[in-house]
Order: sequence, then C-alpha cells, then structure tokens
Amino acid sequence: MDCRFDRAGFAQTGFAVVRGTVPAPLLAALRAAVQRVQDAVHDLPPHLRERLTLERDLPAAQRGGVAASEVGDAIFILGDPVAFDPVFWMLLDQPPLIAAARAAVGVRDVAAHFMNVTIKHPRFGRAIGWHRDYPNGYACPATLCFVRAMVCLDGMSGVGGATTFVPGSHRLRDDEAHGRSPPGDWRPAEAVTVGCDPGDLVLVHPKVLHGGGMNASASPRRNIVIQIGDAAVPLRHVPEQEAVAGHRLAAE
Repeated sequence: MDCRFDRAGFAQTGFAVVRGTVPAPLLAALRAAVQRVQDAVHDLPPHLRERLTLERDLPAAQRGGVAASEVGDAIFILGDPVAFDPVFWMLLDQPPLIAAARAAVGVRDVAAHFMNVTIKHPRFGRAIGWHRDYPNGYACPATLCFVRAMVCLDGMSGVGGATTFVPGSHRLRDDEAHGRSPPGDWRPAEAVTVGCDPGDLVLVHPKVLHGGGMNASASPRRNIVIQIGDAAVPLRHVPEQEAVAGHRLAAE
C-alpha cells in the first residue's frame, strides 16, 4: 500500500493516482452496497429512484448504439449514495483520502460538495466526452478551490473505459476554461489513459481536460466520485439532493 500524493506531479499534469487509499474490507462493503442498489432498482421508493440516472434513459450513441431495450435497469449515475447506505459516509473519514484532498486543494479545512457512483457496465458502459469540471452548473464554488476525487471500486483499464487525461491542459486562466470542450471526437496525441487497481484514488484538477471510452470489457467499472473543496468558500448553488454537501473532512 502506497498512499503518498505526488503534489508536484499533480501540479504539472493536472491529475494524480494515490495507490491503496481504501482498505479491502471497506472496498468490499462499498461494492456490495452499490450492487444492492442495482439489484433493487425496480422496487425503490420514489425518493430514492429519483436519485438514479439509468442507462436506458440516455442516448444510445455513447454506448456504441446498444438499444435502450438491451440495458435493462442498468444504473449510470447513483446520486447521493449515502441516502441508500450509510457505509458511503465512511469514505469521508479515510485519512489517505483527506490528506490527498487537502494537498490538492491547498488548504487544511476541506468539505465535501457532492458524491456519486458513476458506473460503466460491461460491454455497453457509456463513453464520456472530453470536458473540464470547472466551471460546472451542479456544485461549483465562486472560485477555483476544489478537486474531484475518484475512488476506483473495480480498478480501471483502457478496454474498460478508463479515464483519459490531457496532461497540462489545466494550465490556463480560469476565464479561459469551460466545461465541454473540445468536440467529443477530438483525440489529442498527448492524451494519457490512467490505469489503476481497486482501492486506488484518482485526483482530477478542475480544469484538466479528461474523458473516457466505452467499457468494452467483461467487468464493471464503478468509481465513487467526490467533489471536495475549501470549506471557507461556499457553493454558488447547493444541490438539494446532496446529504454530504458541506460535510467537513476532519480526520487527522
């Protein structure tokens, strides 16, 4: 296990992998919790069902043309996971995650903005086009003082739709950044696909360009995505369905 955060590498490239962030027992519990939600989609009460974005409700183009009728109840985004199972709160108490977030944001007092589980199912899990996370219309502070943290439940590989970055693309002024750019079919020669193991953490600078292909493998690619920022800087808009919004990460 190596939980060290490469601050210099993050500053240069706009992303970093922190190995072995989540211990095996918690990792197993998180996977099981995600699977329980997936297995119960049809029977969920409305207040939980509305937190899910299902694959069948999204355009088929980003999943290689696979028809909605073929994907069943597959979840793409499991929003506000703490509403489904309290085990997700435990992630916000993990010292390696907190230490890495503090180092990436550059302040000691950090708070969560939102959490979700992004799922790319085997063989049809959708591609995600090139984009920046700053600015965003969901949970964005008034200033650029946050980071996205992806906890890899299953690991990531190229064939499995791993996240791909353009190193150094975060080094531009805030007013030059915009969320969806450039076109989705853009393929820069310098792009780097990040592989990781289950339990690893991937930190994403808000302005770095990134995206990912379809999951063409036989295994799921499930990442817990957490936005973490300077606790002293409020969000422009606090999402109503985010129980973690404002939760301070306080472990030493």
